[in-house]
Amino acid sequence: MPKQTDLQKLKEQMSLLAERIAREGFKIHLDYSVKSIEQVEHILGKIHDEYKSTKSEEGLQGIAFEFAAYIVKVIEQNFGDVEWQRNHSTIGENTFPLQWRNSTLFPFGWCLKRIYDGKEENLWIKFKVSVVDVT
Repeated sequence: MPKQTDLQKLKEQMSLLAERIAREGFKIHLDYSVKSIEQVEHILGKIHDEYKSTKSEEGLQGIAFEFAAYIVKVIEQNFGDVEWQRNHSTIGENTFPLQWRNSTLFPFGWCLKRIYDGKEENLWIKFKVSVVDVT
């Protein structure tokens, strides 16, 4: 299991990759604001459409992880301290739970579900209900 500092470095690297995907693939500038999560929802929706069309899963876990790291940074920068972990004692390994304000959130799972399952797994709604509305 990586040390917290390793996961911190990974978060920085992965969120930069999410920014790059948004910029180069979708002409969207992500600025780490709460509102930018709506843009992430849009991007993941387009990625879902592509997945539905091609049925190719290649790279999708990586994309989900990159945008999860971006979401973690948005929460951290706008709502305070977080603790991002690699594994969850009940849910399992590589689920990347986020401890925040006595809650456990799963932004990696949110992103995966949005990509694979479509608009019924709306990322902005999950973020709003789990983060924005509880502040």
